[in-house]
Amino acid sequence: MLLVLTSCHSIMKDEVKEFMPGTYIRFSQLEFGKEYDTLIITLQNQSSNEYRIVRKWKYERVLDGSAIEPEYKRSVTSGVYNSVHKLLQETETGDLYSFDAKRKLLFNGPVKYQKL
Repeated sequence: MLLVLTSCHSIMKDEVKEFMPGTYIRFSQLEFGKEYDTLIITLQNQSSNEYRIVRKWKYERVLDGSAIEPEYKRSVTSGVYNSVHKLLQETETGDLYSFDAKRKLLFNGPVKYQKL
């Protein structure tokens, strides 16, 4: 009986939940600058499926062909993982993060991040 329960548990493993913690990056080059965006997701409370989300953002603006002082932002928030829908919902903004574990991607709507 124990063998059956153990094998069922391994079949029911949540690949997204196992994949989710980590560092995700995004880079974009726009007409007036470069944008660097990093998300760091760590487990905060396992029993409630709560995760800590740190976002670090940098924008290097270009004005008249010259780089000006970069702009930085850093925010720390949390999110709750929904194991039925396989989504992480940020608690402050309600943003939904989805994951593609096979391609090592995180999505916030159309915005795509690559896991390191």
